Amino acid sequence: MNRKEFFKKACGMGLCSCMGLSLFTKCKVTEPEKETESTTTTDESADVVPADARQIQNLLIYVESSIDEPAKSDIFKQLGAEHLSHPQFVGFINESKKNIQGYFNYINSGQDTYWEKIEYDSESSTIKITGKPVDKCACAYAQFENPPLSLCHTCCRNFQKVMFEMLLDRTVTEVRTDEAYLLGGNRCSTTLFIDGKFVLGDG
Repeated sequence: MNRKEFFKKACGMGLCSCMGLSLFTKCKVTEPEKETESTTTTDESADVVPADARQIQNLLIYVESSIDEPAKSDIFKQLGAEHLSHPQFVGFINESKKNIQGYFNYINSGQDTYWEKIEYDSESSTIKITGKPVDKCACAYAQFENPPLSLCHTCCRNFQKVMFEMLLDRTVTEVRTDEAYLLGGNRCSTTLFIDGKFVLGDG
């Protein structure tokens, strides 16, 4: 499965990431089959209470403003890491490991929705990601006035850290935000510092 196919399927499954996958979908309990005329069921077609973006956003504002710094950092780091916990994403990463150069080529071909360019500097062992120009943050959690900046400073950074650690099987020692929409930029660009050099391959 290629990257575009993965994200298309992921959107349909209601997954979310800093890449802008949809979060808030209304789910419905499937009505069970009636075995006999005498079978009695209760609330067979009752709706599940839909996720409410406002509730999540208000909760994140509370965490940002009311929780001590170490706990706040842990919460937003975990939020970023959870974007990568779905088995289908893990499968995508495992496939990409086989052809890291091919993954870089895909980004640099202009086909990616959010990233314009990705460059690896073997001398400094850094990966520079340049985002495409945007008119809003890609994160579903940030779609309101004055979203918590920890979404940018912590959540998105840890998302990229965990993603590239999975992809490269190496420690990412730092993710530096070079430009970000939530911080006043017109794109989101980062530099990742990798522990040790690696070979992209010929893909």
